[in-house]
Amino acid sequence: MSKMKGHQLAGMSENRDRVENDYYATPEESIRALLAVEEIIYPVWEPACGEGHIAKLLKDPLFGVEVVIATDLIDRGYGKGGIDFLNTVDISDAQTIITNPPFNLFQEFAKKALSIAKRKVILFGKLQALEGFRRASFMEKSPLRTVYVFKKRQNPLRNGKAVDENGKPWASTMAFAWFVWKIGYIGRPEVRWL
Repeated sequence: MSKMKGHQLAGMSENRDRVENDYYATPEESIRALLAVEEIIYPVWEPACGEGHIAKLLKDPLFGVEVVIATDLIDRGYGKGGIDFLNTVDISDAQTIITNPPFNLFQEFAKKALSIAKRKVILFGKLQALEGFRRASFMEKSPLRTVYVFKKRQNPLRNGKAVDENGKPWASTMAFAWFVWKIGYIGRPEVRWL
């Protein structure tokens, strides 16, 4: 891990290194907030599953025991490791692709997922994914249906852990949202708050 010199992501602490392999897992409260408002159409592929934070909840009997394929480039002991989503052929029959991709590959994950998913693509990401000419141009031409913005700051789990080395919960100055694309959707996206 090396410190980022000369530039920094918005909301990132200057006192900490970037997490290796950009592993910031999705908090359970963020996942449950999405599941309360958005229908998940199975089978599902979770292509950056980490330790299964999203995939495990999708298999929760509360939401129905359904088919969830979980893969990741890095083997973290859950799902099938060694699968590079961006450079693999479709290994699923996914109706929905849902994941929290590495922040720096958000648009690449969205494009790849949109080429595979049959019904929906759902990505957890920084709200700033909406800004910038390249990203905005992509979003405007995509079937982006809903952006669920969190009213309360969400704190992604550094290296999959809920607390730091001192047992203190992580804090974030970044704003996060769930981005939901509906295959075939034509129209403007709706912004909703969670």
